Amino acid sequence: MKAQDYQDYQKNNVKASKSQLKEYIQLYAEMVKKLKNEDAIELNGIKENIKKTYPTEIYFTLVDESEKPVKLTLTDTSKEYIIPIFTDIREYALGSAKLSKLFLDKLEMKVMSPDDIADLADSDEYFQGFVINPHSQNFNMDRNANF
Repeated sequence: MKAQDYQDYQKNNVKASKSQLKEYIQLYAEMVKKLKNEDAIELNGIKENIKKTYPTEIYFTLVDESEKPVKLTLTDTSKEYIIPIFTDIREYALGSAKLSKLFLDKLEMKVMSPDDIADLADSDEYFQGFVINPHSQNFNMDRNANF
């Protein structure tokens, strides 16, 4: 969601579910189902739109009491992890309710920019990427925002 839309939401409780990235991911998923191949040339335009849109929006994640993002480890024995991020308030509300059941800590929402995510990638070698709207779209990007 755009930062301005989030500010409007905080002030007036409007435009809480507006995300261009969410729409591109949905289009990508629908085309992959039809094409049955994520490397199909027809997807190149949508992939470009996803890459261009990702840095222009803000995201929501869950943090614990020490303000650290919720970590979803890749394997039981690995320290490598991804974080869940949500494209808008509606996605956050649905996804955070499901994720909160998995953790005992008190979790809260934190707004993250793509720069915040890049800083996390620079500061933590175990951070491998993120999953966008894990409960609905489940779209993965790596630590450099590639997929």
